Amino acid sequence: MAKRETARAGTKGSKQSQVTPTSQPELEGKLSAEQDAGERTHERLVFVPWVDIYETETGLVVVADLPGVSPAGLEVTLEKRVLSIYGRVEEDTPEGRSQAYCEYEVGDFERQFTLSGDFDINGIEANMKDGVLHLAIPRAPEAAAKRIEVRSVS
Repeated sequence: MAKRETARAGTKGSKQSQVTPTSQPELEGKLSAEQDAGERTHERLVFVPWVDIYETETGLVVVADLPGVSPAGLEVTLEKRVLSIYGRVEEDTPEGRSQAYCEYEVGDFERQFTLSGDFDINGIEANMKDGVLHLAIPRAPEAAAKRIEVRSVS
């Protein structure tokens, strides 16, 4: 199945998104993510969510727009300084009806960031309201200074 991703298009402040299909020949020869190489392939559309990142005195605040994603369909991980956000959207076509017209396509959301510095993975707080994810990522405490005793060797 062809993979599609959205890319931001236009000038600053523009709310446009562009859907670009990726053809099958481009996917040939790529290894799955489970084999530790290349990018992950998807069965559905995958969109790049709009994200704002703020740096505070105590760490980072990440705000991501994930319309249609429920807290149960959200996976956020921080591993080896890579913050990954993946949100699955469930289609909500009413039972017994078929779609006759569609102005937008339903898909999942995925985004990754490499963070500089060390962060406290146990102190991360995540909240979601109305399709907007708020992450508070505190910096890891600096190691306390320690005096090292030097012994004389005879």
